[in-house]
Order: sequence, then structure tokens, then C-alpha cells
Amino acid sequence: MYEITVGICCYNQKRWLHRCLRSLSTQTIDKDKFEVILVNDDPESNLDDIIQVFMPHLNIKLVNNEINIGLSMSLNKILKQATGRYFVRVDSDDYVSTHFLNILSVFLYLNSGPRVMDSNANYQAVKCDYFKTNDTGRLLSRHSSKDEPIACGVMFNYEALCNVGFYNEKFKMREGHELMKRFEKKYEIGNLNMPLYKYRIHDSNRTKNIDELEKYDKKLGEIK
Repeated sequence: MYEITVGICCYNQKRWLHRCLRSLSTQTIDKDKFEVILVNDDPESNLDDIIQVFMPHLNIKLVNNEINIGLSMSLNKILKQATGRYFVRVDSDDYVSTHFLNILSVFLYLNSGPRVMDSNANYQAVKCDYFKTNDTGRLLSRHSSKDEPIACGVMFNYEALCNVGFYNEKFKMREGHELMKRFEKKYEIGNLNMPLYKYRIHDSNRTKNIDELEKYDKKLGEIK
């Protein structure tokens, strides 16, 4: 059993994956306290070479999909075999601060369960601010997770996540936003004004598909 499960899905992003895993291999939290479950959703791509590099440094498990099943189904695949008390998603083209896992997990530990003395400070998830970077990793801008939420870099209490259900597999985009919308109906989500997540902007970002983005933004707006 681990304290934290980090979920990563990779589809056509192998060139960024090394940087993502390197940032997880240098976390200030002991490596024995977290696992990394990586789903390869591209049957044409082999990630074994990268996994071999990081196996001495991470408790990492590779799951190869036989066919491309999409992000939400791949994330649910991770969640169904996660053993961590907390779950956090990191996209394969992004990377994180060395303090990322430690700070988010300590926040949840101190602000949930029997340690909470104030019912207004009982959080079952926490998100942090983030930097946008360009394709080479140069910082472009800083963003508030409260004002400009993104789907990744949010740490959940796994039990609470089970209670609301996992990702909605009907959402091929905005799956994280849809999950957050359901989650916030039952639980409080904390916001840390600390830029612990690096969100990489490049030509193949999923959000570049404006038509699909608008389609699922509309579906999100229809949810009451």
C-alpha cells in the first residue's frame, strides 16, 4: 500500500515523458510512499525503454492498452488498480515541482478526517497554482488554480473519489472538469497559492482542438 498514487496517461506524447518522470523521481517525499501507474494508450508506441530508466528510482507500473481507448477510460483503468490513500493525475507532457507530492499530501492529511477541528476546513481534495511553459520548458506565465482550473495537478482523497464515481467515460475532453463539478457538490476542494505544477503548451495539446473543446464545454454547461 502506498500513501499516493500518481496516474499518468500517455498518447503520442513520448517525447515529453522523460521530463515528466524525472520530476517525479526527484520528489522530496520518500519514493516508497508513492506509486506511479502509467497507461500507454498508443498501441503503436513502445515505452519500455523509458520505464527501464526510471524503475530504479520510482515504483512504476506500465499498463499497455491493446487499442486506443481514450483518456477518461485510461484514467479509470488506473483508478481501479490504485492502492494509494490519495490520487493525483499528472499529464505526460507536463512536470512538477520537487515538493509537489509532499505539500499536497500534507495539506490533505492535516485538513481532513479526525484532525479537522473546524468543519469549514474539511477538504477532500486540493489543487495548486501552476506555470505555463513553452515546449522547451521556459516559463511563460503563472496561473491561479482557483480562477483558471485545469484537470491535472489536483490531489484527491481516494475514498471520496470512489464515493462520487470516477471519470465519466462519455466525456472525451473536459473529463477532469466534469469530475470536479460532481466532486464539489459533495466535498470541499482546497486551493494552494503555490505554483507546483508546470503545464506545457505545445502544438499537439488536446485543447488545440477547438471544435471538440466547445462541444464538451457545452455539455459541461448543461450539467446542473
